[in-house]
Amino acid sequence: MVWAIQAHAQKRFVVVDVETLQPVVGANVISKDGSATTDSLGYVSVNDSCKSLSFSHVNYESRLVNLKELNDTVFLISKLLNIKEVVVFGHGQRNELPEALKRQLEIDKKEAQLAAINPSSGNLLSLLSYIIPKKWRKSKKEKQRQRLKKILDEY
Repeated sequence: MVWAIQAHAQKRFVVVDVETLQPVVGANVISKDGSATTDSLGYVSVNDSCKSLSFSHVNYESRLVNLKELNDTVFLISKLLNIKEVVVFGHGQRNELPEALKRQLEIDKKEAQLAAINPSSGNLLSLLSYIIPKKWRKSKKEKQRQRLKKILDEY
């Protein structure tokens, strides 16, 4: 009696987050042969006979990949947005902000303006205009008056 055994080669992939490069645990991998789930290290094995694979996870965008184009790593893009800081202002009896908060917002604004200036442009005056408060800067009229006074004094 002769037994015919048909063996399919398998490919092994690791599924990772594109930003953090951490393995994605529990991602579903669907092919024409069936489905599989990534293990605790993000690895999954599939039959080499399928042409395309569909990767999906609750926290990640689904992705359809051609098996021939696939190396050993599949990158998934997170659906979750990572936000650094959110400031929320309430509206109640008083509409004015506390002074300390106003000062901090002014400092944050100045820092953002300074960060936006390109130091390689060589425009030092624009840089100084953000650092020096307006009340300390001399206006054009004031500069003209001082220049005229100096000319008259020398005359």
